[in-house]
Amino acid sequence: MKKNFSLITTLFCLSFFYSQNQKIFNRIDSLTSAKDIQKFIEHKDNKINYYLNVEDKIKYGSHCSSIGDSLKLKQNWEKADFDNNGLTDLLVTGNSSDGPKTIYILDKGTHFESKNLSKGKLYEECSFSSVKDNKIEYYSIKILDRYGFKLIKENLIYKNGEFIEENLSPKKHNILEIKFRTSGSHWNHYTFEMEIVSNKDATWTTKDDGFIPSGVYTSKLSEKDFKELIDFVNYIDFENLNDEYNVSYSDSHTGYLTITYDNLKTKTIRDYGLMGTRGLKKLYDILVEMKLNQHWTKL
Repeated sequence: MKKNFSLITTLFCLSFFYSQNQKIFNRIDSLTSAKDIQKFIEHKDNKINYYLNVEDKIKYGSHCSSIGDSLKLKQNWEKADFDNNGLTDLLVTGNSSDGPKTIYILDKGTHFESKNLSKGKLYEECSFSSVKDNKIEYYSIKILDRYGFKLIKENLIYKNGEFIEENLSPKKHNILEIKFRTSGSHWNHYTFEMEIVSNKDATWTTKDDGFIPSGVYTSKLSEKDFKELIDFVNYIDFENLNDEYNVSYSDSHTGYLTITYDNLKTKTIRDYGLMGTRGLKKLYDILVEMKLNQHWTKL
C-alpha cells in the first residue's frame, strides 16, 4: 500500500510538472504568413491597439533598406514566448501612417496586450528586429541631429511589463535615496518631483498637473513595492549610464534623476526628452504611476 501511494504521488508530481512546463498551443501559433498576421491585427475581437500594413517586405527609405539588407534578418515578424507564460507572443514590423513601426503582441491568456516597441519618427529613422532565446535584438537608426544618424543595437528582455535593455549581471547596490523631478516645457508647464528614501518614505511634490491640487504629499511604500523599485533600479545598471541624454527635437520636458547609494555615492542623470534608455523610461513610468497606486497625505 505504501509503495502504491508513493508511485501515485510520483506520477502526480510528474504530471503537475509537465502541465506547468508544457507549451500551450494558441492562436498566434497558427499564423504562418504576413496575410494571416494582418487579419489577426485587424480583427476587432483581438483589440490590438495599432494599425500596421504587414507585408513580406517593409518599404524603407534608401539608406534604411541598405542597412536592413546588411543585417540579413529573417522576416518582418517572429514568434517567441517573451513573458515566459507558456503562450506564444508576436513581434511584427509593418508600415503605418508614421512610417515603419514595430509592435509586440503578448498573449496573456485572457486577452492580448499590444505595445509599440519603436521610439517614434522624431527619435529614430527606422528600426529592424530579430528574436533569439525569447529576447529581442533591436536595431534602430537613431537621429542625432538634423543631418546625423547612428545605428544602435539593443538586446531587449521583457521585464516589469516592458522591454528594456538586458543586464546579464546586475549589481546589488545599497540604495539610500532616489530623487526624480521634471521641468515643464514650452507647451506644458506641469512639473513632477518625487523623493524616496531607504526607510520607504516617499514625498511627492506637484504643480499645475490638473490631476491633484498643487502641494506636497507623503506616503509610506510597502515592503513589496519598495523592493521591486530597488531591484529595478539596480537592474538598469544606473551607475554606468550616461550623465546626460538628449533627444534631437525641441520643446520637450527634462528629467533629473539623482540616486544616492552605498557609502553616500551619487549618480545624477539629466535626460532631455525622457528617452535616455528604455530602462530609464520605465523607471520614470514606475515613479509617475505611484501617483495612482499609493495612498497620499497632503502636508
